Amino acid sequence: MNPNRDELRALLEDVLPATGEQCGPSRAHLLDLVKRERSRRHRSRTILATTAACLFAALAFLWPRPHPTIAPLAAGLQAPTPIVIHEVNDQQLFALLKDTPVALVEWPNGERTLLIVEH
Repeated sequence: MNPNRDELRALLEDVLPATGEQCGPSRAHLLDLVKRERSRRHRSRTILATTAACLFAALAFLWPRPHPTIAPLAAGLQAPTPIVIHEVNDQQLFALLKDTPVALVEWPNGERTLLIVEH
């Protein structure tokens, strides 16, 4: 089953181009195609981004906003209530927490924490 070399060469010459023939676009033409495609994509992205920014600015400018009614300043300003801190001793604390479940935790460093359980 040895094929004839002349038949194989003729078949290869039919399928493959000769060394002098050009097969496909040149490197310069292909590079030009790639540059034009990148330029087209860049232009379309720029146009899309500019359009989106203009629409966002128009919406932000034209969107109806509620106008707050201006109340008199004297009626709106009130003095904040001051926080009052009272110190209590142990007996007063036990009286305050009479019916509340509590626990006194002593940590390894000697610090104590009072835990109050609320329902």
